[in-house]
Amino acid sequence: MPFFAKLRRVPMLKQPRHPQSRIKSAPQLRQIYWCDFPADGHHSEFTEKIRPVVIMSKNAKLHGNVTVLPLTTKPQPDNPMAFPIINPANNQRSWVICDYPITLALRRLWPPGVSAVPRVEKEIFDRIVALMWKLLPQPLKSV
Repeated sequence: MPFFAKLRRVPMLKQPRHPQSRIKSAPQLRQIYWCDFPADGHHSEFTEKIRPVVIMSKNAKLHGNVTVLPLTTKPQPDNPMAFPIINPANNQRSWVICDYPITLALRRLWPPGVSAVPRVEKEIFDRIVALMWKLLPQPLKSV
């Protein structure tokens, strides 16, 4: 008798219903949204919190996933991968954590409570991207 014939049949649990997306249009590069970070991840500064994030996905859709960089208001004097900015969503001094790119479901995002979704200025965004790229490995040179 094969081993799997002895296994008990476990009833399938109903999948939890996913909440509807709170955003009405696809997020765009450089925009600032609020993000409900997952509570079931490993413990870090970004679990079980709602915090602002910068959209890093170039071609984000209204449904699916998006890549973001989180912001924190906790001072980061010893973190060379943190970029200081004034958050355009709430005018608070914040730091973009450039070594923590995260891909999340869009349903975790919602727009800040302002009429237009704020954006990081292009010059600042370019510096954030340059800092993020320092984290990634460089192509190997051929011998």
